[in-house]
Amino acid sequence: MFKAKNEEEETKRTSGPLNTLLNISILILLVLLGYFIYSGAGKIFGSKTVTETTKEPGVQRLIQVKIYNGCGIKGLGEKVTEFLRKENFDIIDAENYSSFDIEETLVIDNRGNMENAVRTAEALGVNPKKNVSQNINEDFLLDVIIIIGKDYKNLKPFNN
Repeated sequence: MFKAKNEEEETKRTSGPLNTLLNISILILLVLLGYFIYSGAGKIFGSKTVTETTKEPGVQRLIQVKIYNGCGIKGLGEKVTEFLRKENFDIIDAENYSSFDIEETLVIDNRGNMENAVRTAEALGVNPKKNVSQNINEDFLLDVIIIIGKDYKNLKPFNN
């Protein structure tokens, strides 16, 4: 009889709303712990995939370009902007250059990735060996700068 009474008291102590609240709290904490482990594992194992894809040759994102009109013919910047956007370039801005006496169109690598400048030059029809140069400026966030020269009629946007 003494044992039965102790078992009843123990059952009364462990049951009730407090016990239910504690069990729900433990369940919620386990779900949160599982979520954090899952998301952390995704970052740890997912980062290798990102690293591997960035090591592949080729351009991985849109090339950001600023276009300058260096010959003074109205509407050239807009025409080149339209053409390059169709070729999947990210044109940030198009405006007039400080002077209008640029003879040949120039493509300038601004971030240290000549591949972007060469790809841009090829898309425009500019000779990459002759008219592509590098002027690295880490403060300037654009990949490539284009200065349209007086030879604009030889560029692909104007050969249609």
